[in-house]
Amino acid sequence: MFHKIRSFIHEAVEALAPDVPPQETFVFHWKAITNYFIEATDEKVPVQSTNIPYHLEQMLDILKHEEDDPSSGGTTGPCLEYLLQHKILDTLHTLGRADCPPGMKQKVLLFFANLLAKMKQPLLPHINVYRPVHRLIRLCGEVKAAPSENEEIHFLCVVCAKLRQDPYLVNFFLEALASSPASTADLDSMSGPVKAQGRDKPDYTLVNSLLNLSKSEDSRIAVKACEGLMLCASLPEDHAATVIILYTPFCEVMADRLKVLFDALPKNIEPLDISAVAAKWGLDHQSDDEDVSSFPGKRRLISFFSWLDYVDQLSKEAHKLVAKALAVGVRERFLQTVIEPGLIQQSELGIITTTAVLRRCKCVYFYLERKQHQKLHFKLEIINYGRHLLKDVITYLMRHVSIETLKLFETLLDKPCDMILDNLVLRNLKTRKYHAAPTVTNGDTTIHTPVVESQAEISPATTPVKKPPPSPTSPSTPPLTPDGLGPGQIGNDIDREEVEQVVNSFISLVPDEIKTSALIGDAGYDTYLRDAHRQCNQRALQTGAFGWPSTPVPPHDVEDSRENFYEGAFLSMLFKKLQRLLDQPYDVNLQVTSVIALLSQFNHPQLQEFLLNASLPLSPNCHSLHSTLQNVVQDLRGRVQRLPNFQRNVVAIRRQLMGLATSPEHKSLSESNLLEAAIVLEEFCKELAAIAFVKATERVQGR
Repeated sequence: MFHKIRSFIHEAVEALAPDVPPQETFVFHWKAITNYFIEATDEKVPVQSTNIPYHLEQMLDILKHEEDDPSSGGTTGPCLEYLLQHKILDTLHTLGRADCPPGMKQKVLLFFANLLAKMKQPLLPHINVYRPVHRLIRLCGEVKAAPSENEEIHFLCVVCAKLRQDPYLVNFFLEALASSPASTADLDSMSGPVKAQGRDKPDYTLVNSLLNLSKSEDSRIAVKACEGLMLCASLPEDHAATVIILYTPFCEVMADRLKVLFDALPKNIEPLDISAVAAKWGLDHQSDDEDVSSFPGKRRLISFFSWLDYVDQLSKEAHKLVAKALAVGVRERFLQTVIEPGLIQQSELGIITTTAVLRRCKCVYFYLERKQHQKLHFKLEIINYGRHLLKDVITYLMRHVSIETLKLFETLLDKPCDMILDNLVLRNLKTRKYHAAPTVTNGDTTIHTPVVESQAEISPATTPVKKPPPSPTSPSTPPLTPDGLGPGQIGNDIDREEVEQVVNSFISLVPDEIKTSALIGDAGYDTYLRDAHRQCNQRALQTGAFGWPSTPVPPHDVEDSRENFYEGAFLSMLFKKLQRLLDQPYDVNLQVTSVIALLSQFNHPQLQEFLLNASLPLSPNCHSLHSTLQNVVQDLRGRVQRLPNFQRNVVAIRRQLMGLATSPEHKSLSESNLLEAAIVLEEFCKELAAIAFVKATERVQGR
């Protein structure tokens, strides 16, 4: 109380007294602070009850007015000289560290922050500034949930802002590297455990303090600390990036936080909830008032994806060395230790949840791939998980596991990556060993063709030279091109006939007695044309930089040690699923056909040939998409003969699926699967016909 009265009296005296030189006033305020510690007898008096805050504010105002004075000419004034020469900041740091009187640390942090923020002159290069600043940084984050957290993060953010303005200043806050790698190549060759061994010193104090505050229970403090970490990681100084990687736990903390948040997730979250939940880093903690009880674990799911979004943004903004180390850290400490075991666990719910999370994470991994040096790790990791998942799809008969895994592959293909496409599909097609080599017998050329199962009937598509007659339920001539042109504008008669043959090869696969779309008003495949045109254009834009050839390579031109053609685990899985189309649930069939249709949209010549060329001469024991569909149709024909009123029942199921019927007749599961599969098969052939039409039209128009 007496100190406050003394301050009021002093203010009144100052108002009446003649002007005093600023330096004398500055020295007076500083000595008033030091005299307090000489005269004070009660160390428990809080700093707010003293005149120390007032004197610190006055000292700061004097320094600011001195700098703004036009007569100073931009040089260091006497007050600032006094502050530097008498090491006032060192003394304040000592007082703040002792936190005596109570609350002194907060006032010192505030003084440092305001001094650095308000002064236009570059103060940090001065040894009597950066040294106490560096020491004060060490005090931040030492105590969890400290009363000075707000002032600590404010001070650290001011320092980060100064480093952003002048990145070279970061070197003042780094210890000398005693045994740093000689080059970036040395850094690349060091594994995680080796890096950890030399982490005693040097110490990047600013990053360590921010890491401590990023774990604060106060979400606002944590978000600001993460912002500071992003700024530190994005500084262009190679030396600072090296210290972050080798001498701080930065990458480990980022990855381990993902692991902790993922482990906290319930194992029975619906995949739809995982896909639909909105999460953005920085906004996670601002939505506390929203309804988080819509499903169990929503808050934890939001926290996980929010942190994942932060790691994603960090990888985009960080220095290239930091971004690479972060990618390796996430791969080694999260993907390999958490995701991979989750894909091969015994629990069906656990597999579904892990796969759904991985599908949601996939977009983040591709952000991490934007920089060339990060591509290899994440792409190879996705491919490795893909192989685990292919085994799951083939091995597990569990419906939801298959669906979620197929959705993940669809997500991978929807935003394509050249390495993933090559490893999943293209590398097995490059040799074109699926293409039958012509053999000469008695002067005649013979081509091997695949034997279709159940050869009782042969689809018209196996003889593409002869065009099948049109039927009223399935128009064989394209009524509309994707550009709105009539068939007469495609080109000459030969080109038009070629396009019609390609389309009819898929349209005529399903016999008329099985088709039902026309019975409820669907005219044909033209409803898929516009979507096919848009999707094929999108795939062309996505893969334009992949360097794919425009025409298929000659058969067997590429060296391959294997004697027989192998389409690869991915296409093999899809064809096996397609072969079981009539026995699988409706939603599984939809997902299988969706993935195959997406693959068919890509512009790679071998992929188009293998999937869309019905007249392709196949090597012995090889199966293409068209031949697999032929087998399915033959199987369906045999089953239809044993079911009375098949077409009427399919129409009823179709109306039910379209929402036009509300009370379907009770049928066995196998019969319902068969009826629904007939609908999927018909619509899938129409979709493939539309895609084939777009591809064939592009081909003939490009001649």
